[in-house]
Parts: sequence; structure tokens; C-alpha cells
Amino acid sequence: MRTKFSIVPIAGLISAEFLSLLGNQIAAIAIPIFVLHQTHSTIFTGIAVLANNLSFVVAAFIGGKAIDRFGAWQISIIADLFSFISVLALPIMLVMVYPGNIPFTLILTLIFLGALLDPTGIAARSTLVPELSRFAGGRLDNVNTLRGGLENAADFIGPVIGIALISAVSINNTFFVNAFSFLFSALIFSCTVPKKRKKIKQELSNDIFLGLRFIFNNTQLRTLAVIGMITGFVISSFLGLLLLVLATQHFHNTSLFGISLSAFSISATISALLFSKLNRLYSYSFIYYGGLLIIGTGICFCGIATMQYGVVLSAALAGAAGTGNPLEQTILQEQTSKQNAGQVFAALPAIRFAAGSIGLLVTGLLTEFYSVNSILLLEGGVLIIIAACGWFIAPLKSQLAK
Repeated sequence: MRTKFSIVPIAGLISAEFLSLLGNQIAAIAIPIFVLHQTHSTIFTGIAVLANNLSFVVAAFIGGKAIDRFGAWQISIIADLFSFISVLALPIMLVMVYPGNIPFTLILTLIFLGALLDPTGIAARSTLVPELSRFAGGRLDNVNTLRGGLENAADFIGPVIGIALISAVSINNTFFVNAFSFLFSALIFSCTVPKKRKKIKQELSNDIFLGLRFIFNNTQLRTLAVIGMITGFVISSFLGLLLLVLATQHFHNTSLFGISLSAFSISATISALLFSKLNRLYSYSFIYYGGLLIIGTGICFCGIATMQYGVVLSAALAGAAGTGNPLEQTILQEQTSKQNAGQVFAALPAIRFAAGSIGLLVTGLLTEFYSVNSILLLEGGVLIIIAACGWFIAPLKSQLAK
């Protein structure tokens, strides 16, 4: 018989996850500013951001195996504690060990190590969701709807909090606040999510590519991976570069960039929270490919917008496909067995993240030779074509009862 206490574990996991994601977003704002203040070099700042991004790819190979070997509960806590220590180390080093000037190599090392377990912690918590959801008596799509909405909300709220903290209490004190967000996440998780008794040790494969092999041997996950690489390429370049260039060089208004990102994030949060309702009415293919169609259309509209409010509305339209996040999580949890869940959950986001990094580099080169409007139309058009073709060529099937 289920009681009201049966929801405590899944509620604790979601709360801890949101706090950890919020901490990641604050760090994503604070770290580049900190590096720029320390080195006075945009090149070094770019290298620091690249080191942070590289950790996501590395985590696909080592983080997944750690989850499967040591357990998702343990890795979830270790990941947050590791982030707590690495973030706290930056201001401590600056004050006590290297007053006023930390060596760049040490900064780079701390940034890489601090971010290394972030995606692993996210993957570990994701592997626990199906079981905790069943224990609470809730539908998997409902839980992932809330998780996806809160993840998008963290993407929006985190940078705002980061900028506010830096302005109010200085960059160094911001790192102290940021570090304790990870500590509180670990405490909430450890106090609310029960630790399962370790089962008899099973033989684990030493193949670091096991997660990737599983993904590309599974029809559903292969579709998510291949199309995810394309969408990661496009969306990363759209949010990270093209909107900025459009706002500053075409409309000569830096504020337009921030407003457009906010419109995208708010729209993505609202749409992610609608996933469970849409899942009861429509197929996975309709939600997934319809979402790609919406993103592509929004990006294309940004390319033809002649007024600033048109750019904001177009960015909001592109964000209206936020249902893709909880949908992918649901499919992952349906298709992946417990034996290799850690490696699979770590590998799929890494594929998209790697494609996104390449997208930023390639798009940066393209903007040197072509207008930003042309690139927006090209990349948006690619997503529209992928959506139309994928709907018929690679349909997605649901295992949930409607």
C-alpha cells in the first residue's frame, strides 16, 4: 500500500537535481568572468569554456562505467560533492594560496575536474527515475515532464542569479554561494532517496564504447542520437552565436540577445511542462518531429525578421519545442536496461554536446563569409527537412499506456 511518503524519494531526487542544475548554470556564468578577470585574455577565456565543454565528452566514456560499477546513488552524491570542492577551491586558492593571481593551468585543471562529474551525476539520477517513479505510483512521462520543465527553468534562472550575485557580492563570494548549492543538493538527495542494498557483483564489460554501441544498435536510440547530433549542431550555434550576431551586428542592440534567450528559455520551460498532456493525445513521432518543425520554423523566422520584436517572437517559437527534453528522457528510460544504463545515459547527451561544440566552431567560420540571415535560414531549413523526412523514415514508438 502506497502512502504519502512514497513520493518523498522522487520529490527529493527532482529537488536535488534542480539545485544541482541551477549551480551548473551559475558556474557557467561565473567561470568565464572569473577567468577573464584573472587572465585579461579572451583566448584563455575561450580555452576555459572549451575545457568545461570537453568534460561532457570525456564523461561519456568514464562516467557511465562509474555509474554501472559503483551505483547510481553513490555517484549522484559524489558528483555534487566533487563539484562543491572544485568550485570552492577557486576562491580559496585566490585568497590563501595565490593571492590575486592563480596560474591559468591550475584554473583550467579545476574547471575541467569540476565539470567532469556534472554530466555523470545527471546521468546517474536519470537511471534512478523509473524505479522511484514506480514506487511513487506515478507515470514516467509525468515525472519527466516536471524534470524537463525544471531543467529549462534552471537554464533561464541560473544565469540571472549568477549575474545578480556577481553584482551584489563580488565574483569570489559568488563561487562560495555556488559551491554550497552543490552541497545542499547532495544533502537533499542523500536524506530523501533511499540507498539500495548492493546486489551480487556482476561482470562489467571493459568496453568504454559499450554505451555508444548500445545506442547505435537500438532503433529508437539511434534515431535520437543521429537527429540529436544535427539538432545539437543547430541549436548550440543558434543560441550561442547566431542570435548574438543578429542582435549586435544587424539590429545593433545587445539587450535584444538577452531578451531573445529569455523568450526561448521561458517558452521551452512552459512547453516541457505540457509533455505529459501531449503524450496522452499524440504519438512520440508527432511530438518529436513536430518539435523539430517548430524549432526550424522559429530559426527561419529569425532569419527573415525585420523588426526586433519579430526576433523575440521567433526565438520564443523556437523554444516552444521544449517537449523534446522529457520525451528523450522517457524513451531512454524505456529502452535501456539496468545493466548498462549508466553508460547509455552518459553517452547520448555527450553525442549531442560534442555536435554542439562543432556547430559553434563551424558556424563561427561561416559567419565570416556569409550573412547571419542566410545561415539562420540554412540551419532552420535543415531542421524542417529532417523533421519531414524523419517522421516517415524513422518513426518513434511509445511503450507507455496512453
